[in-house]
Amino acid sequence: MGLSGYLIEKYNNMAGAYTCNRLVEEAKRLGIDLRIIGIHDTNVTADGIFNCGQLLGKRDFVINRYKWGKLKDRINELGERSYNDIHSFNRYINKYQQLRDIKSLDFLVPKYVLGTALLPYEEVVRKVGTPFVAKGLESSMGEQISLVESPEDYRRLLDTYGPEKELLFEEYISTSYGRDMRIFSLRGEVIAGMIRKSQGDFRANVALGASVEPLEITDSIRLLARDIYLCSSVEFVGIDLLFGEDKPYFCEINVMPGLEGIEESSGKNIAGMIMETIKGDFEDEQTGS
Repeated sequence: MGLSGYLIEKYNNMAGAYTCNRLVEEAKRLGIDLRIIGIHDTNVTADGIFNCGQLLGKRDFVINRYKWGKLKDRINELGERSYNDIHSFNRYINKYQQLRDIKSLDFLVPKYVLGTALLPYEEVVRKVGTPFVAKGLESSMGEQISLVESPEDYRRLLDTYGPEKELLFEEYISTSYGRDMRIFSLRGEVIAGMIRKSQGDFRANVALGASVEPLEITDSIRLLARDIYLCSSVEFVGIDLLFGEDKPYFCEINVMPGLEGIEESSGKNIAGMIMETIKGDFEDEQTGS
């Protein structure tokens, strides 16, 4: 019997979603039965896990591409392996946890404060400078990220998020305005990289319309990717770096990175590399290597 897996996404029907459809396409090429399981089409009872009324059975592996809630954790119990491993996935969704755990001599870490918008503005400025960047801890695609340039901007955070939401307040790296680096790493090996450039926005997310171009991969970039893997154990990861004067600054890692921009800019079949790696794990297991 061939290899089979679940790909956890938002909905069963992900028409037009580049990354998950590329993974399914490459799985099919390799003879792998990869089924998309939408969290919003799934429920759990004492009798099991149901997707659109159908009881889900065991499969060889699970690919995690949805951040929120407990349903994804329960679905992971149906797979012999998970990619990225659900424990690392859950831990490193959180941007504060990344800053706390991930270290390398080949990048700098921005000054930061973890707190809520009830912190006095002057206290945040004293610790990270002005302007500064405010980030939601589990946001993606440029959402919940804003540049705070005044007390009025800061007060808007409280109006938007309320007094309970924890935020990261980070030093603003002006040398990286409107541009950053995205590296795709597979088990600590750099597969591809790109420079993302925005027009008129300090954020450089492809989801917000940034353009992409290839990035030259240096020995320093290879070393920091290795360090990030050793710190996090995240196997398939997007690494975002900001341009500094001497060294790059660590921005964040993405445990469910999109593939469209990186495949476009590099010309590489990254979805295929992911699926080939997964297939190889099970082949190695069967041969005892």
